[in-house]
Amino acid sequence: MSGKEGSGGFRKRKHDDFPHGQRREEKENVNPSSPLMTSFKSFQLELDTRHDKYERLVKLSRDITIESKRTIFLLHRYISAPNGEEVLNESEVKLDAVRRKIKQVAQELIGEDMYQFHRAISPGLQEYIEAVSFQYFIKTRSLISIEEINKQLVFTAEGQRKKQQT
Repeated sequence: MSGKEGSGGFRKRKHDDFPHGQRREEKENVNPSSPLMTSFKSFQLELDTRHDKYERLVKLSRDITIESKRTIFLLHRYISAPNGEEVLNESEVKLDAVRRKIKQVAQELIGEDMYQFHRAISPGLQEYIEAVSFQYFIKTRSLISIEEINKQLVFTAEGQRKKQQT
């Protein structure tokens, strides 16, 4: 047996000789008002705030995805519905509700680098674009441009959505 092995044949680890009680003593001796601890507390607060915002955005994105999918399912009934205009009107109401959720996302991202949160919001936006594209295709028998989609997502400072000039 080598010197590192005990009677059971197990190797002795480096940290086995560490005095475990020393950590508690050091923790008790830490000054909570030291500049280092103050810095760490501010970093902790910043990270917690960012994580909370990310979670709120994920929840909003899920809501956007669900409502967009419901709109798509509604639009699938356009052909079989006795009155297709009612379906289109109802889909417009649903998409307005989705745009209000997207506005909440936009408000959360004011002053933020949106690319840090794109994974949280991307699925909802993709589903919204699919729903808007499908509705536009049913109405016009053509594809919607990205400019048209972006026009629907411009929010003024007062909180009102700019209406399209049609």
